[in-house]
Amino acid sequence: MISVNAELCTRCGQCLRVCTTEIFEMRDGLPAMTEGGEDYCIQCQHCLAVCPVGAITLNDKKPADCAPIGPLPSPEQMLNLLRQRRSIRRFQATPVEPDILAKLQNALAWSPTGCNDHRLYAVLVHGHDAMASFREPTLRLLRCIVKTRIPQLINRRLNRVLKDILDGEDVIFRQAPHAVVVATPKNAPCADIDPTIALAQFELYAQTFGLGTLWCGFAFFAFRIFRHLRRPLDLPKGYRVGGVLLFGYPDITFHRATCPDPVLAKNIPPTP
Repeated sequence: MISVNAELCTRCGQCLRVCTTEIFEMRDGLPAMTEGGEDYCIQCQHCLAVCPVGAITLNDKKPADCAPIGPLPSPEQMLNLLRQRRSIRRFQATPVEPDILAKLQNALAWSPTGCNDHRLYAVLVHGHDAMASFREPTLRLLRCIVKTRIPQLINRRLNRVLKDILDGEDVIFRQAPHAVVVATPKNAPCADIDPTIALAQFELYAQTFGLGTLWCGFAFFAFRIFRHLRRPLDLPKGYRVGGVLLFGYPDITFHRATCPDPVLAKNIPPTP
């Protein structure tokens, strides 16, 4: 339920303009929810955030509860963050400090989701023993699959990686001390993309603490296909793994950014 403080409200109409489901109307000179508007509200809280005087309360969310607007990174600082992000495959055994882990976990709350269907479920795995509980059964299964020689027939370029798997090397989890798995309900409007967005934001935020990350596609597919591998995640009923990210302190230092080729792109209409 939305309530408006009549003494604070300036009647500027910004809440009407920002509402994506158009459930606001002016009534007796004040913004109010339309009849039946509760059924269409997606709880995005944009009305709460846009009000310049803090006159709107949404359910139990009050203006005083909101984080203040602060300074943003400069364009060059943001570009540096993007340029300097690398996939890390060598991690230190040193665990990430609990206060940093808490900040990373809390930041997931600000991940955008389709239709604001904010039902993301994150599983954060910490420490050697917890990681081993996923690593060992996954590698055992992969070794069995590799021995059938079916993967080699599908893609010969995987031969070296497959040999490493047979030799017992951890080419999947890379001895990372931490992992984060994000799942969504199968019926979420954007179930396939929401976890990717959440992990992409998690990854960039992790860089600011000096952490390295690696998108773990092998684990993603293993969790998706084999129920016994994902069972320890203890996902809620109806949820499906949407992405897996490894993270920890890197055991390697990069001294410069890479030189990627430009992305194929076109402008409509063409730029001069």
